[in-house]
Amino acid sequence: MKFQPVVPVAVLVILLVVLFIILLIGALRTHGSVLSKTVKIIASALLCLSVVPMGVRPMIRNKDIQYARPNLDVLFVLDTTMSMWAEDYQNDSRMSGAVETMEYIMEEMSGSSFALITFGDKSEIKMPITQDAQSIDDVIRAIHIPNQWLANGTSLNSPFENMEYMLGHMGKEEGHERIVFFLSDGEITVDEERIDFKDMASMIDGGAVLGFGTKKGATITDAYGVKLYDHTTYSDAITCLDMDSLKELADAVEIDCIHVQNKKDVSEVIDKAIVNAEEVQANRDDLDNYDDIYYMFVPGFMILLLAVFFLFKE
Repeated sequence: MKFQPVVPVAVLVILLVVLFIILLIGALRTHGSVLSKTVKIIASALLCLSVVPMGVRPMIRNKDIQYARPNLDVLFVLDTTMSMWAEDYQNDSRMSGAVETMEYIMEEMSGSSFALITFGDKSEIKMPITQDAQSIDDVIRAIHIPNQWLANGTSLNSPFENMEYMLGHMGKEEGHERIVFFLSDGEITVDEERIDFKDMASMIDGGAVLGFGTKKGATITDAYGVKLYDHTTYSDAITCLDMDSLKELADAVEIDCIHVQNKKDVSEVIDKAIVNAEEVQANRDDLDNYDDIYYMFVPGFMILLLAVFFLFKE
């Protein structure tokens, strides 16, 4: 139980004390026996006390909260290679931009289910499907720049199998839409033949391939503050956004391709997904709701008010 007074408690107490004093003086000045005056004083005191539970507005906890949520299963596929730490996204790193955008998507698509795959030269399912967006947020904020001596390059092929596996397990409930957000700078450093993602298009109902960075590019500073060196150009390594490779992927899976320069660049895609999704009523066990119970004390107050009125009328 909690209380939300309609007026500050101190003010309420002062008003009730003043009211009781007025009623007390009135009772003492009336003609009648001692018993009659005593009854009036007691009724006046009870009347003042009956105002207290209404004035402090008691509320009881109710965890049975129904809310409408979209029938959406959202899969994030996040590039965590070293190039994502190049600082050409609003004077910050591409990874910061990707994390900011993912958090914005989860906030706007609240109530949906989310999953996370990360990839570099290898791919990993970091978080299976969950409605706990905070768990996803905790994971992405724990991602750190790889060791430059252990990094093995970037391959857009690497998340294919994990994406196929996750999409195969998402959207199984009736009416669920499968939404994919693929976040990367598109830079490929592994010499290999590209996998054709076209067969995956039928498993995806919406989303976008999101590109981070600039065509001009930027240098990369590792965890020790050392800039990566390009031994072919004998200068600091420059990594550039490759929208062509991202557009090719987006076309294959038949979703939008967006160069993200601000998190709200994805608003249209989010709105489209939410509009197309069915809504279901669900419980939220993680939220507390409180119901007013002051009305339970109103009948007693009304009875005492009438009693005082007729007693003083006499």
